[in-house]
Amino acid sequence: MKSFLLLILSLMAGCEVSSEVKGCERGWVELTCKYPRADQEYQKIEVIKPRGKNIQSTEKDVWEKKGRFSLYHDARNKNLRMAIKQLKSDDSGKYNCKFYQDKSLEEPDELELKVVKDGCQTPFTQTAYETAKTTITCDYPNEYNSSVKFICKDNNKICEEILSTQSSVKSNGTFTLTDTNSFNVSISNVSSQHAGVYWCGVKSNEGNYRVSLRKIQLQVKNIKSFKRSPTSGQNLTYWCVYPQSAPIKKFICKGEDPSICQPLWSTLKPGMNTGKFSMEEDTNRRNITITVRDITTDDAGTYWCGGVNTDNKRSKTFFHKLEMTVVPQTRSPAERNAIIITVICVAVLLLVLILVLIYTRCSKYKTNEEGLDNAEDFVYEEQPHKPDSGTALKTIYVSVKHPTNPSAFTHYSNINHPTSPGEVSGDTYSTVKDNGQYSTVNHPSRCSENPLYSTVNKPQEH
Repeated sequence: MKSFLLLILSLMAGCEVSSEVKGCERGWVELTCKYPRADQEYQKIEVIKPRGKNIQSTEKDVWEKKGRFSLYHDARNKNLRMAIKQLKSDDSGKYNCKFYQDKSLEEPDELELKVVKDGCQTPFTQTAYETAKTTITCDYPNEYNSSVKFICKDNNKICEEILSTQSSVKSNGTFTLTDTNSFNVSISNVSSQHAGVYWCGVKSNEGNYRVSLRKIQLQVKNIKSFKRSPTSGQNLTYWCVYPQSAPIKKFICKGEDPSICQPLWSTLKPGMNTGKFSMEEDTNRRNITITVRDITTDDAGTYWCGGVNTDNKRSKTFFHKLEMTVVPQTRSPAERNAIIITVICVAVLLLVLILVLIYTRCSKYKTNEEGLDNAEDFVYEEQPHKPDSGTALKTIYVSVKHPTNPSAFTHYSNINHPTSPGEVSGDTYSTVKDNGQYSTVNHPSRCSENPLYSTVNKPQEH
């Protein structure tokens, strides 16, 4: 197979240079004619086309658009750049650049263009998602391994070069050349300003031509995203809802860049739904259930839910984005189980102690209440007394009931009364003995026929 792009430089008499360049139909080519003499200034440059009307450049350092043709007289770099877009087979032929100094004509610079169909790559539509990464892949046949590869963005006038293998700079902050062999260029933190038409191409080392090989239409869209932070050792289940027009084959992949993310599960491969990952599709609800089992810190990252398009001219379609962070465990499962059992046992023990305390307090309160009732009944005893006709004092023993609490009251008291009121003059005092302590009872000297009552009160402790 002949080279897709063949450049033959031959030095001719009179410094005439002839070159042959192959360009793809519907692509573009940029040809450069150098000044015949670098020490001269040229006021006008005319391009003689193989057919059709010739075109002239009358201004300097600006692009002049002439239909599908554009001219740029670069006075600083001493050349004329001519770009042809939407190449057609009729564009094939020899192009002559004529340089005019006043009215004199210098030796022309000649370039030959050949427009072909074979070997040209199909245009590709790639979808990128805001704030994510995306990678544009330029596949070059082996015959271009020695050629200078580049990627550029179309600005409606010219394709502005972004990165090339000729330059020592492999990144400009946003765009990064990640693979020089297949020429992969990644775009970080994608935004709407990155949307547009990009071209993969090759150029000569001498810089007298650039040719496009593949057109990439980059679309930028929003995507539904959510975050989850499971703990290591747990299972995570989440859902992916897809539109009615979604591709039949659904899949889950992992990676910051969805265009090159690693596939993990697919609805068309049931055998993948075992072990750590699984997914189940509900076509009626247009929903996919994804489960990640026994999560570890290695599972942290970005997951994409998407579908594979049957059209090989389009990239994969994505529906949802999951950002997973994993919280590490501080204890092993056995330790966690032991802690749980300990907590349950302590809780049960505390509950039992609380119930015992409540029961004890209620019992004491009931006992004290009964003792106080008995004290009300028996601390004070009113004993009816009727004196006898005799004159001698007689000892009367009275049993007094007291509450069951022995520390509060004394069980027995001895009370002495006179046997005959007639033999007693003045007030009569009776002594009440209470466990070694004495209390005095005052009886009036005048007695009536009514029964005499004596009140016995337990003396206060000193």
